[in-house]
Amino acid sequence: MKTNPILIPLLFVMLVCCCKDPVDQETGKSTAVFNPSKTYGTLVDIDGNIYKTITIGDQTWMAENLRTTHYQNGDSIPNVKAEQNPSIWGALTAGAYCTYNNTVNPDSIATFGFLYNAYAAIDNRNVAPQGWHVPTDEDWDKLQTFVASGDAITDEYGNGIAGKRLKEALTLHWGVSNKADNSSGFTALPGGQRYTWYNEASWHSKFQFIGGACFYWTSTSLFEGMTLIRIMASDYNSITRGQYYNSYGITIRCVKDN
Repeated sequence: MKTNPILIPLLFVMLVCCCKDPVDQETGKSTAVFNPSKTYGTLVDIDGNIYKTITIGDQTWMAENLRTTHYQNGDSIPNVKAEQNPSIWGALTAGAYCTYNNTVNPDSIATFGFLYNAYAAIDNRNVAPQGWHVPTDEDWDKLQTFVASGDAITDEYGNGIAGKRLKEALTLHWGVSNKADNSSGFTALPGGQRYTWYNEASWHSKFQFIGGACFYWTSTSLFEGMTLIRIMASDYNSITRGQYYNSYGITIRCVKDN
């Protein structure tokens, strides 16, 4: 049987195109200011995002905010944007994420990560990368105690010095009132939140506090519908323990399994 010489190069082109990996999406570059005196590791999530990690005491933490769109088993986490029906986000009872003000800027996303509701943080499918988990309230307590380095805890809700040592230093993201030195290398970033409230028989949400405060989920539920969090603000050296409704959208830092 004769071979058509025209088909040979065409077949070669088809084979090459079929075997080529998909084009990588633009992932952006973080503008976070890390502590240059610290040695950072790296971590890759299920989406291929690469994060810096930092060992603090006997814990290893992500030094950047989570930005995955999948649980460990590959199930997708829906992106619920603010321009959709405003009642959707607050009424959710399953995991979801969004970006602050629905930004699609890849550098902003790489820097501040995603905002997740608590249902994503506490889901058994685990939003953290393989071998990692969303920190419990006890994980945060351990971090806070170690970073405080013997300084007295001011009350049951906060520590007077730990926030200063956990937050990113300088004023690029936190602003001129930032009191932090980031001596821990944790590099907490002010990703803000998606605040929700119920009024006139419907849910509402708005974005607030980017550049002024960071809010981090734990995986510890206080009681049904509420989950414990940690808060750090620009004007204060402290880290505060609080609780939020599961409908809020805030950031996540993961800690390595023991």
